[in-house]
Amino acid sequence: MISKSNKHEILLLTHGGWGETLAKTLTMIIGQIEGVSEIALNPSDSPEDFFQKVECKVKKMPTNSLIITDIAGGTTSNVALKLSQNYNINILSGLSSIMLIEAVMRQNRPFTEESLNEIKEATLMNCQHLKVPKSNPANK
Repeated sequence: MISKSNKHEILLLTHGGWGETLAKTLTMIIGQIEGVSEIALNPSDSPEDFFQKVECKVKKMPTNSLIITDIAGGTTSNVALKLSQNYNINILSGLSSIMLIEAVMRQNRPFTEESLNEIKEATLMNCQHLKVPKSNPANK
């Protein structure tokens, strides 16, 4: 999934590996995605093993890159938070298609507090209750 580029990296941390499938599917919407990779937490992984895998990757990531986790408070987020104590990384939780699209669109510059807030706001704005309006019989 990852191609070498000058873009700031995005690392997806998900339970079971659905982040890679999401990224591949989004190419239908936004075209080729570069600089995005995933480390999946699998049932056979201990928290320590997962931490070591993620730390190995984070050590190689440019400063101000981004980690997106699937669930706040879960192992994926807890590992990212622990690593943020020693590495200059940014973290968002609640991975979704719009969150990843917004992050990919901002990869050409370092991820900052401002850009993270923009990604978060776009993600929240995309979450809507959709329904077809009921027709008014008086208008017929």
